Amino acid sequence: MSPLRERRGVALMLVLWLIVVLGAIAVGVGALAREESNVVGNVRTRAAARYAAESGVLATRVRLQRALRAAQTPQGSVLVLRRFAEPPASGREEVLGATRFQAVVVNLNARLDLNGADGPMLVAFFGQFVGPRKAGALADALQDWRDEDDLVRPNGAEAAEYARIGSPFRPSNRPLAGLNELTRIIGFSDSLATRLAPYVTVQSDGRVDVNAAPESVLAAVAGVGPAGARLLVSERAQGAIFDSPVMVWSVLRHVGNAWGAADIAHLTTLPRRILVVSRGWETGHPLTHEIQAVFDVDGPVLTLRFWTERDL
Repeated sequence: MSPLRERRGVALMLVLWLIVVLGAIAVGVGALAREESNVVGNVRTRAAARYAAESGVLATRVRLQRALRAAQTPQGSVLVLRRFAEPPASGREEVLGATRFQAVVVNLNARLDLNGADGPMLVAFFGQFVGPRKAGALADALQDWRDEDDLVRPNGAEAAEYARIGSPFRPSNRPLAGLNELTRIIGFSDSLATRLAPYVTVQSDGRVDVNAAPESVLAAVAGVGPAGARLLVSERAQGAIFDSPVMVWSVLRHVGNAWGAADIAHLTTLPRRILVVSRGWETGHPLTHEIQAVFDVDGPVLTLRFWTERDL
Protein backbone atom coordinates (compact mmCIF):
# COMPACT_ATOMS: atom_id res chain seq x y z
CA MET A 1 0.00 0.00 0.00
CA SER A 2 1.33 3.46 -0.91
CA PRO A 3 2.16 6.03 1.79
CA LEU A 4 -0.57 8.34 0.43
CA ARG A 5 -3.25 5.68 0.75
CA GLU A 6 -2.07 4.90 4.31
CA ARG A 7 -2.33 8.57 5.28
CA ARG A 8 -5.85 8.72 3.83
CA GLY A 9 -6.84 5.67 5.89
CA VAL A 10 -5.48 7.19 9.07
CA ALA A 11 -7.28 10.47 8.33
CA LEU A 12 -10.56 8.62 7.77
CA MET A 13 -10.17 6.80 11.09
CA LEU A 14 -9.46 10.10 12.83
CA VAL A 15 -12.58 11.65 11.28
CA LEU A 16 -14.73 8.68 12.33
CA TRP A 17 -13.30 8.78 15.83
CA LEU A 18 -13.96 12.53 16.04
CA ILE A 19 -17.57 11.97 14.91
CA VAL A 20 -18.02 9.37 17.68
CA VAL A 21 -16.55 11.71 20.32
CA LEU A 22 -18.68 14.65 19.17
CA GLY A 23 -21.74 12.42 19.18
CA ALA A 24 -21.05 11.32 22.74
CA ILE A 25 -20.54 14.93 23.79
CA ALA A 26 -23.81 15.92 22.12
CA VAL A 27 -25.68 13.14 23.93
CA GLY A 28 -24.14 14.20 27.25
CA VAL A 29 -24.94 17.86 26.66
CA GLY A 30 -28.50 16.93 25.70
CA ALA A 31 -28.97 14.82 28.80
CA LEU A 32 -27.53 17.57 30.98
CA ALA A 33 -29.82 20.12 29.35
CA ARG A 34 -32.84 17.92 29.94
CA GLU A 35 -31.79 17.34 33.55
CA GLU A 36 -31.35 21.08 34.13
CA SER A 37 -34.69 21.70 32.45
CA ASN A 38 -36.34 19.14 34.76
CA VAL A 39 -34.73 20.76 37.80
CA VAL A 40 -35.91 24.21 36.74
CA GLY A 41 -39.37 22.81 36.02
CA ASN A 42 -39.56 21.13 39.44
CA VAL A 43 -38.44 24.31 41.19
CA ARG A 44 -41.10 26.28 39.34
CA THR A 45 -43.76 23.64 40.08
CA ARG A 46 -42.79 23.50 43.76
CA ALA A 47 -42.95 27.29 44.01
CA ALA A 48 -46.39 27.30 42.37
CA ALA A 49 -47.62 24.54 44.69
CA ARG A 50 -46.35 26.40 47.75
CA TYR A 51 -47.96 29.63 46.56
CA ALA A 52 -51.28 27.81 46.12
CA ALA A 53 -51.07 26.18 49.59
CA GLU A 54 -50.22 29.51 51.23
CA SER A 55 -53.12 31.13 49.40
CA GLY A 56 -55.41 28.47 50.86
CA VAL A 57 -54.32 29.35 54.41
CA LEU A 58 -54.68 33.09 53.85
CA ALA A 59 -58.03 32.79 52.08
CA THR A 60 -59.43 30.61 54.88
CA ARG A 61 -58.20 33.02 57.53
CA VAL A 62 -59.75 36.06 55.81
CA ARG A 63 -63.08 34.32 55.17
CA LEU A 64 -63.33 32.99 58.71
CA GLN A 65 -62.50 36.33 60.30
CA ARG A 66 -65.06 38.06 58.08
CA ALA A 67 -67.74 35.51 59.00
CA LEU A 68 -66.96 35.79 62.73
CA ARG A 69 -67.25 39.58 62.60
CA ALA A 70 -70.66 39.21 60.98
CA ALA A 71 -71.88 36.79 63.69
CA GLN A 72 -74.19 38.63 66.08
CA THR A 73 -74.27 36.18 68.97
CA PRO A 74 -72.16 33.45 70.61
CA GLN A 75 -74.50 30.92 69.00
CA GLY A 76 -73.79 32.54 65.66
CA SER A 77 -70.03 32.19 66.18
CA VAL A 78 -70.48 28.50 67.03
CA LEU A 79 -72.40 27.98 63.79
CA VAL A 80 -69.78 29.85 61.76
CA LEU A 81 -66.93 27.75 63.10
CA ARG A 82 -68.95 24.58 62.71
CA ARG A 83 -69.71 25.46 59.07
CA PHE A 84 -66.04 26.10 58.29
CA ALA A 85 -64.98 22.79 59.87
CA GLU A 86 -67.44 20.67 57.90
CA PRO A 87 -68.02 19.96 54.20
CA PRO A 88 -68.59 21.60 51.79
CA ALA A 89 -66.78 24.66 53.18
CA SER A 90 -63.94 22.53 54.55
CA GLY A 91 -62.01 20.60 51.93
CA ARG A 92 -63.46 22.31 48.88
CA GLU A 93 -61.06 22.35 45.91
CA GLU A 94 -60.49 25.86 44.54
CA VAL A 95 -58.81 27.07 41.34
CA LEU A 96 -56.15 29.76 41.41
CA GLY A 97 -54.82 30.41 37.91
CA ALA A 98 -52.86 27.35 36.83
CA THR A 99 -52.86 25.98 40.38
CA ARG A 100 -55.39 24.54 42.82
CA PHE A 101 -55.65 24.40 46.58
CA GLN A 102 -57.73 22.57 49.15
CA ALA A 103 -58.00 23.80 52.75
CA VAL A 104 -59.43 22.00 55.78
CA VAL A 105 -60.27 23.58 59.15
CA VAL A 106 -59.85 21.49 62.31
CA ASN A 107 -61.25 22.58 65.68
CA LEU A 108 -58.40 21.60 68.00
CA ASN A 109 -60.57 22.12 71.07
CA ALA A 110 -62.73 19.25 69.87
CA ARG A 111 -59.77 16.98 70.70
CA LEU A 112 -58.01 16.03 73.90
CA ASP A 113 -54.70 17.84 74.28
CA LEU A 114 -52.07 15.25 75.26
CA ASN A 115 -49.82 18.04 76.53
CA GLY A 116 -52.46 19.86 78.55
CA ALA A 117 -54.48 16.98 80.03
CA ASP A 118 -53.77 16.05 83.65
CA GLY A 119 -53.42 12.52 85.03
CA PRO A 120 -57.10 11.81 85.84
CA MET A 121 -58.20 13.17 82.48
CA LEU A 122 -55.69 10.96 80.64
CA VAL A 123 -56.74 7.87 82.63
CA ALA A 124 -60.42 8.54 81.91
CA PHE A 125 -59.71 9.00 78.20
CA PHE A 126 -57.37 6.03 77.70
CA GLY A 127 -59.76 3.87 79.73
CA GLN A 128 -62.21 4.06 76.83
CA PHE A 129 -59.72 2.23 74.61
CA VAL A 130 -57.91 -0.13 77.01
CA GLY A 131 -58.45 -1.69 80.44
CA PRO A 132 -58.19 0.37 83.67
CA ARG A 133 -54.72 -0.90 84.63
CA LYS A 134 -53.33 -0.30 81.14
CA ALA A 135 -54.93 3.16 81.07
CA GLY A 136 -53.11 4.10 84.29
CA ALA A 137 -49.79 2.89 82.90
CA LEU A 138 -50.28 4.84 79.67
CA ALA A 139 -51.13 8.02 81.57
CA ASP A 140 -48.07 7.69 83.82
CA ALA A 141 -45.74 6.90 80.90
CA LEU A 142 -47.01 9.89 78.92
CA GLN A 143 -46.59 12.25 81.87
CA ASP A 144 -43.07 10.91 82.56
CA TRP A 145 -42.23 11.55 78.90
CA ARG A 146 -43.36 15.17 78.90
CA ASP A 147 -42.39 16.34 82.42
CA GLU A 148 -39.03 17.96 83.16
CA ASP A 149 -37.82 15.61 85.89
CA ASP A 150 -36.45 12.06 85.96
CA LEU A 151 -38.75 10.83 88.75
CA VAL A 152 -40.67 7.71 87.77
CA ARG A 153 -44.41 7.61 88.42
CA PRO A 154 -45.82 4.36 89.94
CA ASN A 155 -46.66 2.90 86.52
CA GLY A 156 -44.53 5.19 84.41
CA ALA A 157 -41.12 5.03 82.74
CA GLU A 158 -38.02 7.18 82.60
CA ALA A 159 -34.72 6.67 80.76
CA ALA A 160 -33.67 3.58 82.73
CA GLU A 161 -36.86 1.72 81.83
CA TYR A 162 -36.43 2.52 78.14
CA ALA A 163 -32.83 1.29 78.24
CA ARG A 164 -33.89 -1.89 80.04
CA ILE A 165 -36.33 -2.92 77.30
CA GLY A 166 -33.87 -1.98 74.54
CA SER A 167 -35.84 0.99 73.23
CA PRO A 168 -33.83 3.41 71.05
CA PHE A 169 -35.85 6.30 72.52
CA ARG A 170 -35.60 8.23 75.77
CA PRO A 171 -38.12 10.60 77.39
CA SER A 172 -37.79 14.06 75.90
CA ASN A 173 -38.75 15.79 79.19
CA ARG A 174 -40.78 18.34 77.23
CA PRO A 175 -44.28 18.53 75.71
CA LEU A 176 -44.89 16.32 72.69
CA ALA A 177 -43.98 18.10 69.45
CA GLY A 178 -46.21 15.92 67.28
CA LEU A 179 -48.49 12.90 67.37
CA ASN A 180 -45.81 10.82 65.64
CA GLU A 181 -43.90 11.02 68.93
CA LEU A 182 -46.59 9.03 70.72
CA THR A 183 -45.40 5.60 69.53
CA ARG A 184 -41.97 6.25 71.07
CA ILE A 185 -43.54 6.15 74.53
CA ILE A 186 -43.67 2.80 76.34
CA GLY A 187 -47.09 1.18 75.98
CA PHE A 188 -48.28 3.05 72.89
CA SER A 189 -48.36 0.58 70.00
CA ASP A 190 -48.89 1.66 66.40
CA SER A 191 -52.42 0.24 66.43
CA LEU A 192 -53.36 2.06 69.64
CA ALA A 193 -51.90 5.34 68.38
CA THR A 194 -53.94 4.96 65.19
CA ARG A 195 -57.13 4.48 67.22
CA LEU A 196 -56.37 7.51 69.39
CA ALA A 197 -55.31 9.83 66.56
CA PRO A 198 -58.77 11.17 65.54
CA TYR A 199 -59.45 12.29 69.12
CA VAL A 200 -56.15 13.84 70.25
CA THR A 201 -53.84 16.73 69.50
CA VAL A 202 -50.68 18.35 70.87
CA GLN A 203 -51.51 21.86 69.63
CA SER A 204 -54.60 22.80 71.65
CA ASP A 205 -54.76 24.94 74.80
CA GLY A 206 -56.08 22.09 76.96
CA ARG A 207 -59.75 23.09 76.91
CA VAL A 208 -62.53 20.95 75.43
CA ASP A 209 -65.24 22.49 73.25
CA VAL A 210 -68.63 21.23 74.47
CA ASN A 211 -70.19 22.23 71.15
CA ALA A 212 -67.86 20.11 69.04
CA ALA A 213 -65.96 17.44 71.01
CA PRO A 214 -66.96 13.80 70.49
CA GLU A 215 -68.36 11.76 73.34
CA SER A 216 -65.05 10.03 74.14
CA VAL A 217 -63.30 13.37 74.69
CA LEU A 218 -66.12 14.92 76.73
CA ALA A 219 -66.30 11.81 78.92
CA ALA A 220 -62.68 12.35 80.01
CA VAL A 221 -63.46 15.76 81.57
CA ALA A 222 -63.85 15.63 85.35
CA GLY A 223 -67.45 16.14 86.39
CA VAL A 224 -68.80 15.24 82.95
CA GLY A 225 -68.07 11.52 82.67
CA PRO A 226 -69.66 9.02 80.27
CA ALA A 227 -73.27 9.78 81.29
CA GLY A 228 -72.79 13.54 81.01
CA ALA A 229 -70.99 13.19 77.69
CA ARG A 230 -73.84 11.12 76.25
CA LEU A 231 -76.35 13.73 77.36
CA LEU A 232 -74.37 16.66 75.95
CA VAL A 233 -73.96 14.93 72.59
CA SER A 234 -77.66 14.05 72.58
CA GLU A 235 -78.60 17.67 73.22
CA ARG A 236 -76.34 18.79 70.38
CA ALA A 237 -77.96 16.27 68.03
CA GLN A 238 -81.30 17.93 68.80
CA GLY A 239 -79.95 21.34 67.84
CA ALA A 240 -78.78 22.68 71.19
CA ILE A 241 -75.90 25.16 71.17
CA PHE A 242 -74.17 25.76 74.51
CA ASP A 243 -73.28 29.42 74.92
CA SER A 244 -72.17 29.47 78.57
CA PRO A 245 -71.03 27.25 81.48
CA VAL A 246 -74.44 27.84 83.06
CA MET A 247 -76.15 26.18 80.13
CA VAL A 248 -73.74 23.23 80.37
CA TRP A 249 -74.56 22.88 84.07
CA SER A 250 -78.29 22.99 83.38
CA VAL A 251 -77.87 19.87 81.25
CA LEU A 252 -75.36 18.02 83.46
CA ARG A 253 -77.47 18.38 86.61
CA HIS A 254 -79.96 15.96 85.05
CA VAL A 255 -77.38 13.17 85.47
CA GLY A 256 -76.61 14.06 89.07
CA ASN A 257 -73.81 16.56 88.49
CA ALA A 258 -73.84 19.46 90.96
CA TRP A 259 -72.76 23.01 90.18
CA GLY A 260 -69.00 23.22 90.14
CA ALA A 261 -68.52 19.47 89.74
CA ALA A 262 -67.60 19.82 86.07
CA ASP A 263 -64.03 21.01 85.53
CA ILE A 264 -64.86 24.38 83.98
CA ALA A 265 -61.15 25.10 83.45
CA HIS A 266 -61.10 22.30 80.90
CA LEU A 267 -64.30 23.36 79.11
CA THR A 268 -65.08 26.02 76.51
CA THR A 269 -68.13 26.79 74.42
CA LEU A 270 -66.13 28.16 71.49
CA PRO A 271 -62.95 26.98 69.77
CA ARG A 272 -59.92 28.76 71.18
CA ARG A 273 -57.49 27.24 68.72
CA ILE A 274 -57.91 25.92 65.18
CA LEU A 275 -55.71 24.18 62.65
CA VAL A 276 -55.81 25.04 58.95
CA VAL A 277 -54.34 22.37 56.67
CA SER A 278 -53.91 23.60 53.10
CA ARG A 279 -52.60 21.65 50.13
CA GLY A 280 -51.64 23.25 46.84
CA TRP A 281 -50.55 21.88 43.49
CA GLU A 282 -50.09 22.85 39.85
CA THR A 283 -52.82 21.50 37.61
CA GLY A 284 -51.67 18.29 35.94
CA HIS A 285 -48.59 17.86 38.16
CA PRO A 286 -48.40 15.31 41.02
CA LEU A 287 -46.19 17.40 43.33
CA THR A 288 -48.25 18.73 46.25
CA HIS A 289 -47.21 21.16 48.97
CA GLU A 290 -48.87 21.09 52.40
CA ILE A 291 -48.97 23.84 55.01
CA GLN A 292 -50.29 23.38 58.55
CA ALA A 293 -51.07 26.60 60.39
CA VAL A 294 -52.38 26.83 63.96
CA PHE A 295 -54.30 29.96 64.95
CA ASP A 296 -55.47 31.28 68.29
CA VAL A 297 -59.10 32.41 68.06
CA ASP A 298 -60.06 35.50 70.05
CA GLY A 299 -63.48 36.71 68.97
CA PRO A 300 -63.19 37.52 65.25
CA VAL A 301 -59.38 37.72 65.34
CA LEU A 302 -57.16 34.80 64.29
CA THR A 303 -53.54 35.06 65.42
CA LEU A 304 -50.92 32.75 63.94
CA ARG A 305 -49.29 30.53 66.54
CA PHE A 306 -47.56 27.73 64.61
CA TRP A 307 -46.63 27.12 60.96
CA THR A 308 -45.06 24.10 59.29
CA GLU A 309 -44.88 22.93 55.68
CA ARG A 310 -43.69 20.03 53.57
CA ASP A 311 -43.79 18.51 50.07
CA LEU A 312 -45.95 15.44 49.60
